[in-house]
Amino acid sequence: MKKQHRELLLQDAIVSVIVVTENDEDIVGNRLKEINKELLKLDVDYEILVVDNNSLDNTIQEIRKIGKTIPYIRTLRLSKQYDKEIALTAGLDNCIGDYAILFNIYLDPPEMLAVLTNKLLEDYDVVIGKPSKDITRYGFLSSLFLRIVKKISTHEFYYSQNYLIALNRKAINSITRTRRKSRNFSYINYLIGFKKCAVDYKPLKTFRYKLKKESFPVLLLNVADIIISNSFRPMRIFSFLGMLFSLLFIIYIFIIVLLELFFGKNIAPQGWISVATVLGTMFFLLFSLLTLISEYIIRIMNESRNEPLYFIADEIDKSVILRKKRNVNVV
Repeated sequence: MKKQHRELLLQDAIVSVIVVTENDEDIVGNRLKEINKELLKLDVDYEILVVDNNSLDNTIQEIRKIGKTIPYIRTLRLSKQYDKEIALTAGLDNCIGDYAILFNIYLDPPEMLAVLTNKLLEDYDVVIGKPSKDITRYGFLSSLFLRIVKKISTHEFYYSQNYLIALNRKAINSITRTRRKSRNFSYINYLIGFKKCAVDYKPLKTFRYKLKKESFPVLLLNVADIIISNSFRPMRIFSFLGMLFSLLFIIYIFIIVLLELFFGKNIAPQGWISVATVLGTMFFLLFSLLTLISEYIIRIMNESRNEPLYFIADEIDKSVILRKKRNVNVV
């Protein structure tokens, strides 16, 4: 992109960098300094919006301390700990930028801020950071399961603790209008459409110890919750299997009847074992389908309550967030 055109696009634009903190008193100060240093190079108005996920340590105090030297930081403190997707949604709801970048302070290199911003200026609505390697360590079962889910998904599904994403205001508004409780961003990005691109980057290893470890059962439940909340495919698969087995069972009975009528052979299944096997298979499929239906009913009930996605306990605002032209208050 030509420099003059880039400067024209950024002349009146604001970039919001959204970060989520949770018991990060040991790293938050240095990470915010690094982010601010890279944003200064962009020569653009910006804010660093910190969404604190109800930290129980001195994270808020550290943010206040760094805020004395960096006047472009706003902080939202959530009233309790939520999933990271809900915390990121709180940031998108409250950011003022024409562009927003969801930034993971554990994994993302600050140099990517300029890369993502330049991509947005190339007329992309959504820019997704694609890590060269998922830095999260999964066991064999977990890795195999995630690979299979990704292959069969029709919604560009991914499950990762990496979430480096840049959005323009059109995409931000579309995402914030989507009020489903399960907020996996791969599904939401698929839902809203728009012009997308991906950029490769190498995630940091320095703060890998901050990532939450998940056992296979926990991973299985989390992925199942995401898929059931966002896709009808599981219900369709089980419905298809139920219909298929039912059809095969009817064909089996029809063949037995034909053999009995025309050949006089006594080949019908004898004993309760065969009957129990067939009925057991059918009832297993039936109850699997009923279980899935009950999960969907739970989701419908959950969505119909129309409850807020999150509650903000406190907003630590700054009167100065635009560094180039003027002072403003963000209400």
